[in-house]
Amino acid sequence: MSITAEERSTPTTDSAAESTAGPGPGPEPRLAARERATLRRYLPALADYLEATPLAVLESPGHDAVAVFKDAGGCGLIAPESLGGLGASAVDAMDIHRAIGAQSPSLAAAVTMHHLSLATIVEIAKAGPEEELPLVAGLIEQKAVIASGFAEGVGSTLVPSVDAYYDDGDYVINGSKKPCSLSSSMDFLAASVATREKKGGKTRKAVALVPATMPGVSVRPFWTTPILAGAESEEVVLEDVRIPVALTMIGALDDPDGQHELTGFLWFGILASAGYIGAATALVERLVGHPKVSDGVYTTAAAELESAMAALEAVAAALDRGEKGADVSARLLFCRIALRGALRRAADAAVTALGGIAFITDPDVAYLQSVVSAFAFHPPSIRETEASLAAYHRGEAFSLA
Repeated sequence: MSITAEERSTPTTDSAAESTAGPGPGPEPRLAARERATLRRYLPALADYLEATPLAVLESPGHDAVAVFKDAGGCGLIAPESLGGLGASAVDAMDIHRAIGAQSPSLAAAVTMHHLSLATIVEIAKAGPEEELPLVAGLIEQKAVIASGFAEGVGSTLVPSVDAYYDDGDYVINGSKKPCSLSSSMDFLAASVATREKKGGKTRKAVALVPATMPGVSVRPFWTTPILAGAESEEVVLEDVRIPVALTMIGALDDPDGQHELTGFLWFGILASAGYIGAATALVERLVGHPKVSDGVYTTAAAELESAMAALEAVAAALDRGEKGADVSARLLFCRIALRGALRRAADAAVTALGGIAFITDPDVAYLQSVVSAFAFHPPSIRETEASLAAYHRGEAFSLA
């Protein structure tokens, strides 16, 4: 099934939202109805799969969700139509990720990293040599799943932990990325690397596209908690991996301040936040019509999520208008700080209102509460974020490091 750009951008009416909202008998819930309708407009096959598959299956290793996402065209969701993508706006992509997160937080977290990777290399390709754009278009055409080697687990967010040196027409890459979502499903790893023209030489930052099947690429177990286990977040190890220079995005070398990566992190922050709002939405929706839950408890919890979405939408709309760089990045980080508290309050209120029997007999309740708590652990760290924002408001340059 194909849809036109006009159909994708057509606002959802109340009746359409009601007809495409979440499953279940009786009136459909209005919370996140717009978001579910947007997911169905862009990726109807994925919407069908998510509605038909239990949460426990979607959140476990070995599920088919990434494959369905890929087959449905999700890999090109935010890629420009000029490069063969679906051209979803940031606002639409945000809506889609709330809808995905409400049904599979693991899938929302995993494919956010794909979108981060793709958005970054698109920015680099636009600013780099002309021949890089066909490379990106080829990735989109083959529906390549691209894991992210940008957000490092320790140290600075934008400082590479992977090294590469030039050798006879290739770059030889060494290092590892952990955790690395999509480690089992990736076709490529997009890795921020410190390149040298020779061993021991001066380093410059670039982005390498590493095929998952290259000799020297391996995956090691890393993620031991069952929370978000479906995101495939293991360790990807690169040992003397040789890739041709053509798979090294040299546009990043002309971006010493990391502005291209900063744009990727705008996409990451918007989509990751929306996915976690979706997970909290799945909890709060359980309060609708519950015989022992007052309307006041429900509306207070729902207000936390709806106000968070409104703030996030303002940032997404700014990105759609072409705003990039320090100001909008700072606004997004402030939204993420506020969202930590909003998610915690909404989830805790929902769990408390549902009561101990629901907590004991429905494992999804405790699971979703744990998922919401994981939002605070995404990079940049709380300490990095607070220091960066305080410095920026003092008049210093903005930085994620």
